Amino acid sequence: MNKLLLMIIFLVMSVVNLNAQQFDKGQWVEGTQSADDGATRDYYNRVAQLSWVTQMGDWRDANNIAQGNTAYSITPLIDDDTPAYVEWDVTALAKEWINDTHPNKGVFLHRVSGSGTFNFYSREHTDPARRPELVVVTSGGTVTLPAEADVYLDPSTYQCMGDSDTLRISDTRNALLRFNLSGIASDTTVTSATLRLYVYAEYGGGTLNASVFRCNHGHGLPASDPIPGIAAAYPSDLGIAAHPDAYLFSDFETDSWGVDWTFGSDAATLDRVLSDPGRLFEPLNGSALRVKITEGGHYGMSVGFDFAEEVGSEPEEIYFRYYLRFSDDWETVYGGKMLGISGTYGRAGWGGRPSNGTNGWSARGSFNVMPSSGNPLGDTVPMGHYVYHTDMEGTYGDIDLWQKDYRGYLEKNRWYCIEQYLQMNTPGQNDGILRAWVDGRLAYERTDWRWRDTTDLKIERIWMNVYHGGSASATQDAHLYMDNVVIARQYIGPLNTAPPDTTPPSRPKNLTVIRP
Repeated sequence: MNKLLLMIIFLVMSVVNLNAQQFDKGQWVEGTQSADDGATRDYYNRVAQLSWVTQMGDWRDANNIAQGNTAYSITPLIDDDTPAYVEWDVTALAKEWINDTHPNKGVFLHRVSGSGTFNFYSREHTDPARRPELVVVTSGGTVTLPAEADVYLDPSTYQCMGDSDTLRISDTRNALLRFNLSGIASDTTVTSATLRLYVYAEYGGGTLNASVFRCNHGHGLPASDPIPGIAAAYPSDLGIAAHPDAYLFSDFETDSWGVDWTFGSDAATLDRVLSDPGRLFEPLNGSALRVKITEGGHYGMSVGFDFAEEVGSEPEEIYFRYYLRFSDDWETVYGGKMLGISGTYGRAGWGGRPSNGTNGWSARGSFNVMPSSGNPLGDTVPMGHYVYHTDMEGTYGDIDLWQKDYRGYLEKNRWYCIEQYLQMNTPGQNDGILRAWVDGRLAYERTDWRWRDTTDLKIERIWMNVYHGGSASATQDAHLYMDNVVIARQYIGPLNTAPPDTTPPSRPKNLTVIRP
């Protein structure tokens, strides 16, 4: 079959997996003080570690300028010790939300001049008559909307204040509110919209000009097609082991799959499965490898492919692709380590053995605890890199999550194509590259890593590591599955799910081909 035609078929077939991005994963989170999981001075979603671009919050002004000064509305707050509702005319902003000019990510209240501290009742206040409200007058009548979320950001604390019964606006504090306007049709004529907050306490004796801006934050990107790689020419990966840039292909179709790997395939926590209905398993492409973290334990997997032993030399750059599926029983109380790339040489770069540029390094994957179901990213597994590098400041590695377009937040009971790329840095320079793709779309990229100060360190190993903790052990059995692993010198890309050509593959499945 013509390679170009295969590429086209691949792109059409690969439009799967977009369903996970059909809801707004980028909303700021109200959260609670006890869980400390919502919007703070540093994060708009703390539990998911999604940070503001600018500390204390991101907004756009009425001219659509990031952190601009042209407010949608300004109301002077006067310290006259008079409890009462204060109002802002937000008609222009409400129209933009209702007609879909901009996504509704909420009101950002920010002081533009003056001074003082003003306390308002939040939506958690016991008296409904004094809670925040948005009064919208349309051609069809008047609707008064309660806040669906509100919070204030305080520079003096890391803590989330989402369930406080108070909202504060001051020289240094900002308030965020969000109202659900989905019940108003986009073609509705809006006559007016008024934001109303009840002020109950005032401090400072002055006047503060509080301005309305539009919340503007998130890691979203425009829709894109998956990027095809060498796998596009091999439907279902059949024959991909014969590609001249492939070091290894392993699809776990036989009990002898371990011969492809240097060590670790005989662990009792590993099983080949074709069916596992009790955990809602569905195969990707035949058998898969099931990995188990046992209740009370840490280890799920430590399987390695050592380049010096298997190939005869260690590369300076590598691509590593695998398919991953978290089981229905995947629940963790702590983060942990996942599959990745390393050069520890048994000396440093893992287990609290810090890297110094000459002794070793690693760039394993990582997983974090899942946000709760009430979070926009609830019940997803946050994925990232866990890196031991020369510039590390602590004893243990640094975590960098895959946050572009929220692609590294993985749902359970679904297969994902994960691919990682690492290029070693020039010794002593911060030019090392680390990338990750999820389903063929870039989820992470950094080009300033420093793993070494000597050419003696290269890419020693592909490290298939699954570990719960830190020191915290698993509180229940947890499983994940993997399939169709490829290690190569070129970008591999997602599986081509087009029907295979009738021509027999040049080599049988599960055959390892080593290229110097």
